[in-house]
Amino acid sequence: MSHEAVAIVIGRALTDAEFRKRLVANAAATCKGYDLTAEEMEALEQIEPESMEAFAKSLPERLIKGVGAGLIGH
Repeated sequence: MSHEAVAIVIGRALTDAEFRKRLVANAAATCKGYDLTAEEMEALEQIEPESMEAFAKSLPERLIKGVGAGLIGH
């Protein structure tokens, strides 16, 4: 399993609201290009959107794409 790819997708989802919306709406299409196994895709599809949104809102603004310097430039 490629835990690194999963971590990248989750990290991006938490710091990039637009990516997060696309991930919730259609994880398979959003994750094209990431090296994910079927099992990892299934796990990402099962993440509760409300939990991800709540955690994202708890992050410091400097970590959020489009706010301040941001860390993720995708």
